[in-house]
Amino acid sequence: MKTLLAKATAILALTAGVIASSQAGTLTYQGVTFTSTWSGNLLTLEIDAAKRSGDWLDATSIGALQLKDLGSFSDVTLVSAPGAATDWTLSSNELNANGCSGGAHAGRSLCFSGERVLLSDDMVFQFSFSGGAPALDAPHLKVNFFGEGERKVGSLLSQAIAPVPEPQTYAMMLGGLGLMGFMARRKRRQP
Repeated sequence: MKTLLAKATAILALTAGVIASSQAGTLTYQGVTFTSTWSGNLLTLEIDAAKRSGDWLDATSIGALQLKDLGSFSDVTLVSAPGAATDWTLSSNELNANGCSGGAHAGRSLCFSGERVLLSDDMVFQFSFSGGAPALDAPHLKVNFFGEGERKVGSLLSQAIAPVPEPQTYAMMLGGLGLMGFMARRKRRQP
């Protein structure tokens, strides 16, 4: 009995470790879907702008993005990005209507801006963090979209990308409940 319990506990602990190392979150606003996933110290932000609507219907490019509420870190690197965004400049300032020119949040947020990148249905940005204690599970996202020329389109988005439980999380929870039920049933049968 104790051996079975020890094995089940070990399996659940391993499963919890695998699940805890990778998470995802999603946010859809005016037809644009933002998905953040992280594993270890790597945060991936995917922007799907193929079905934009509302104020963003006329948007043709993105010129800046900010991620904040990221815990603490000493360094961040833009590992990959679409098109000219690979050359965007990093700032610890707040993203506002004029770009990355607001107040500073060094070591807690990042703001990348530069030459505008055409919106498409699968834009992927990857950021690597080091030092400190990054908390990448529910970043607060801000983006600046532009139309033709210098015209800013819509309002500056500023919302959190809430984590979404993955199927493995539900499987682990159901497995744990099943194990508890099994143990309770065995305990009732014992004289």
